[in-house]
Amino acid sequence: MGCTQSTQQHEEDLSVTERVMGGRRGIDKSERIHSKSEKEKIAAKRSKALAQAADDKTPPKLNDAGHLVAEEVVKRIMGSVQSKEAILGDVKSGNGEDLIHVRYAALSQRGYYPNDPHKENQDDYYICGRKFGAGEGDAFFAVFDGHGDKGHDCARFAKNRLPSILAAKIKKQRAALNAKKIKTMTENKQEKPKNAFHPSSWPYLDENQYQDVCRQAHIQCNNEMHDEKKVKDFLSGTTAISVGFHAGRMTVSNVGDSRAVLGYRVGGVGLEGTPAEEEKKEISSEGDSELVDATGVKYEPGSIIAIPLSDDQTPYRRDERKRLEKAGARIRTIDQLEGRKPIDIDENVDDFNLGVDIDEEGDMPRVYCQDHDYPGTAFSRSLGDSIAEDIGVNGEPEILTKRVTKGDEILVIASDGVFEFLTNQRMIDICAACDDPLHACTKLLEASYEQWLNYELRTDDITCIVLFLQSGKADDIAEVSRIMNKAPKSPKMKSISLRLEQIDSKA
Repeated sequence: MGCTQSTQQHEEDLSVTERVMGGRRGIDKSERIHSKSEKEKIAAKRSKALAQAADDKTPPKLNDAGHLVAEEVVKRIMGSVQSKEAILGDVKSGNGEDLIHVRYAALSQRGYYPNDPHKENQDDYYICGRKFGAGEGDAFFAVFDGHGDKGHDCARFAKNRLPSILAAKIKKQRAALNAKKIKTMTENKQEKPKNAFHPSSWPYLDENQYQDVCRQAHIQCNNEMHDEKKVKDFLSGTTAISVGFHAGRMTVSNVGDSRAVLGYRVGGVGLEGTPAEEEKKEISSEGDSELVDATGVKYEPGSIIAIPLSDDQTPYRRDERKRLEKAGARIRTIDQLEGRKPIDIDENVDDFNLGVDIDEEGDMPRVYCQDHDYPGTAFSRSLGDSIAEDIGVNGEPEILTKRVTKGDEILVIASDGVFEFLTNQRMIDICAACDDPLHACTKLLEASYEQWLNYELRTDDITCIVLFLQSGKADDIAEVSRIMNKAPKSPKMKSISLRLEQIDSKA
């Protein structure tokens, strides 16, 4: 899967990257796109390992507080053994500013449930660090968080099928654009360039075209999951949060309540460190470098801020509640369902911003059929969940695209095991204090696990992919501001159940 450049300019760009980033350009064999036979061997090997693990019913070792001892925690962690590197972006242009230098790593920690200590990890992730969909500078990263009795099967199915479907659609679309280009050149009697039919010469998809194939891929994956007899998705499914790199842009597709968060350096100073005071003054004097959020807060040049690239799709969101209710769902917390709290809901209540607020009560609103106490999903979209789909819980992704620029330094793609008790800014701060993506992944797992122990008797599966980015492309403050301020913020609110209780007390 390595990307070998044939021109002198590209070789020079690679040599610069090697000096800056340590010279490791290879990727692990587990991160390659395998042939069908290789995939079958890998699947068989994994199934054997899982079967052996399932047969081992030895109770895990616990400390006096009832928590896993350190050696048991380590046994539950899988993922990268070292950070990997890649060069993404428009590698054909010969312009160094069009290249994105990336380091990345991923870790996943199996949760611990006292009543089911051997429960399988229902999180999964996918990494293709380069040449995704035959694109020389393309990559694809995704995290899947399964739920329900067969959630692990759903997550694994999505991991295996979604990237394959998307890669095929990208290749087909780009090939069609190339055929159209060749036809026009032939009609105009223009000389065709060398390797005109090679994928490296194919035109890039524009923003809308790439988003369209992402949407199609998610919907097709969802339909295939319903049809797959080996995957029982009646009351099980998975989230899917992914980031595809193509033509110097990153496109985030989100289904469910996993999350992608960008660490953006105001002023685009770089990972080496914050700017000197003189540089700060120079940056702040530039009108187009001033970044202001929706509340009027101005960010200090050189500071690194968390910018959510996805919105959790849950009944906390007013627009999602209305969409679900229109489809025939009823929205209740467990206390409301069991009659311990009133049911009246004020639809004018502001959205609960899960990236800023922490739901300390834990009794989140869930999605139910009108006359039944199922499915009870805490999210409003997913892949799978065929019963819930009848009441609006569908697999259509929300998609956001951003051009990768100088200020984009950190990208975290994670399941809710990471951010259940960590805010977006806290996640980015943890990563910014690390000098390596694998180190950042380790620290995120440690911080998340610690918070789970503070709030719960159990710990959820915890999975994250961390990317460190370097780009020479100039920042677009208008684009950053648009993405930052696309969602309303309500940091004073604790939880929707608390708000409902306050509303009812006034009635």
